[in-house]
Amino acid sequence: MVKAKTVIETARKAAGLSQQQLADWARTQQSSVSEYESRRKSPTLEVVERLLGAADHDLTATPRVFFEYREDPVTGGYLVPDRLWRVPIPDCYSLIVVFHLRAIRGYDVWDLSIPEDRIDFYEVALHHGVEETLLNAVDGALLVEAWPHLELPDAVRSAWQPLIDAAKGDRSRRSRPLDPGGYSAQVVAELGARWPLPTKERPRSEPKGDAAGG
Repeated sequence: MVKAKTVIETARKAAGLSQQQLADWARTQQSSVSEYESRRKSPTLEVVERLLGAADHDLTATPRVFFEYREDPVTGGYLVPDRLWRVPIPDCYSLIVVFHLRAIRGYDVWDLSIPEDRIDFYEVALHHGVEETLLNAVDGALLVEAWPHLELPDAVRSAWQPLIDAAKGDRSRRSRPLDPGGYSAQVVAELGARWPLPTKERPRSEPKGDAAGG
């Protein structure tokens, strides 16, 4: 089984750097980078952070996704995760090739940057996908957006629906707007006002009629 890439290799390749370039920027040896990426040698946390920093990446903690295998007499077997996740850009919009029995050639190719292709792929992935396929190609936010348009077996839709609902949140939580990064609160505090300001929804634009007012 092919081992997953280390965070060092992932960050290096995302930055478009060779091992030698990364080593130069991180003030280390190319041979050390090679040993870390091949898992022949284990770097300290300080070294990992320095290498990632040289590749313009941060080391962050991401919650793991756990899958449950379910069987349905009509649908067959399928996987259900305990939470949705994000697939980094540009991977979430990449060209995807997956072997599956539904395809005439034994495999199909989808362009995830095209909404229609993305919907078709998500239908196949949620019904037949393995963990690796789901985690590396199905983006949570894009799935929520595509959800109303997906044609899925009833069992699969029912199993994934709570995850979609949880991702969207209930109305009471969404009624309090977020302040990204706390920027607005900081500005308001500098002006000597109280935060949060009174909440008022933006008016929704009405559909435009024709020139005659119809």
